[in-house]
Amino acid sequence: MNTMNKIALLLISLFVFSCAGAQQSSSKVENVDAAAFKKLIDSGNGIVLDVRTPEEWADGTIPDASTIDFYDDDFRTKVNLVNKEKEIYVYCLSGGRSAKAAAILVESGFNKVYNLEGGFRSWKENGFPVTAPSVTKDERIKELTLAEFNNLLSSGKPVLADFHTKWCAPCRQMAPIVDKLSGEYEGKVIIVRIDMEKCKELSDAYSIKSVPVFILFKEGKETWRHVGSLPEADLKNILGN
Repeated sequence: MNTMNKIALLLISLFVFSCAGAQQSSSKVENVDAAAFKKLIDSGNGIVLDVRTPEEWADGTIPDASTIDFYDDDFRTKVNLVNKEKEIYVYCLSGGRSAKAAAILVESGFNKVYNLEGGFRSWKENGFPVTAPSVTKDERIKELTLAEFNNLLSSGKPVLADFHTKWCAPCRQMAPIVDKLSGEYEGKVIIVRIDMEKCKELSDAYSIKSVPVFILFKEGKETWRHVGSLPEADLKNILGN
């Protein structure tokens, strides 16, 4: 290899390395104290993720937190259902598990991840709000096979499908809105909330990659899709108020 080729190869290697380094640095986890963590949450730009155990959740959570146990065998699978376009604010009891969880989030493609230093203990010590976790059984979330869902689509009525999970805070926030609209549009539109974790065949068929996802079908065909929560008025506009 001549000198010019060696120089060109070196320059290319440096360019690739610098690009990789820039991409890695943009995805680093940022550790923040409780006050900064609260400001981030108050901004409304992200999703709060509590990675403690169910026993720890019983002592309360940060308001509107999604809850995924770090020790779950399917932890990586579940976090991949979280909207990657959002900032993630992750915490545990004291900051150790959440640091590991934050690293997994970065590996999974999340670009803006913030870890609460001192964890939930620090949050409480600062006097910030804590809420009791919801233990209400969700009677209206459905488990449907692909064949059962296709029967709904063949009814002749528009179908609004809400794909969500029980641990996802935005999903829980949207549930009463969706249930309310189900009553208001009864006889006109079939509105169904689907447990994505228990309906894998159906989720795979419609390439559901995060939650919540809303899909409107007309004459059996998908006509509209939205990822994430949205105002009741927007859903009504889609359904036709």
